[in-house]
Amino acid sequence: MSLLWGTIALLLVVIWVISIVDIVGRHLSAKHTAAWILIVVLLPVVGSVVYWAMRRQSAEEVQRQVDAQRDLRSEAERRPFDSRQF
Repeated sequence: MSLLWGTIALLLVVIWVISIVDIVGRHLSAKHTAAWILIVVLLPVVGSVVYWAMRRQSAEEVQRQVDAQRDLRSEAERRPFDSRQF
């Protein structure tokens, strides 16, 4: 039973740390960063869940997704279509 609780505690600590690292790395304003860190530190589980639920993608993340989709489409267009596969 203690192994289960230890695993759950470790998972929660990992989520907590990832949340804090993401908050700091997002380059939010100083007020927003401080507020989110305070929320996540004071309410680790609830704060992390609320942060990830309310988190918006940055312009860089959106651009990376657009580029990845464009690359996939161009790769698919370059491949020859073989109707015998279907």
